[in-house]
Amino acid sequence: MGEVERRYRTVLDAPDNDDNLKELQKIGEKIIDLQTSDSAAVIRQKKILMLLEKGYDVSQISQRIGITKRHVQRILKENNLTPKPNFVYKITNKNGTALMFSNTLRSIFNYFGLKSHSSNKQKVNELRKKGLYIKTAKDKYCWHDIPNAALYYLDSKWYVKF
Repeated sequence: MGEVERRYRTVLDAPDNDDNLKELQKIGEKIIDLQTSDSAAVIRQKKILMLLEKGYDVSQISQRIGITKRHVQRILKENNLTPKPNFVYKITNKNGTALMFSNTLRSIFNYFGLKSHSSNKQKVNELRKKGLYIKTAKDKYCWHDIPNAALYYLDSKWYVKF
């Protein structure tokens, strides 16, 4: 039995200025702080996992949530996850619709059967004549940038995103 209970039989009957009661209240506040900080950490981890699932990369997640990249990478490791791929190049049609994503120009040129002895500039011009445009992102195109039914090049193969 605690000092407050011994003296007043119940904490509810103790006067507000009792030193022992004040001490108990401080301990209670610390417990509440710990409980809410744990739930805040859980909520933050859920946000990180949700953004990873959507296809955001480690840098974007750390910026959006306001934590370090190392923290995001630790959560990846703890959950045995790998981030979805990023891409350097996006191929669009003349209307701006994204059709393809890749990290190499060579894969794009090979897909369209463009001559290997031509310069990259010539190949880009050939694609423009066909109404296709190669764009590069300020950073990189992340998984969430890729629309469904678009092609993406990964591990030496072309795939369709569903």
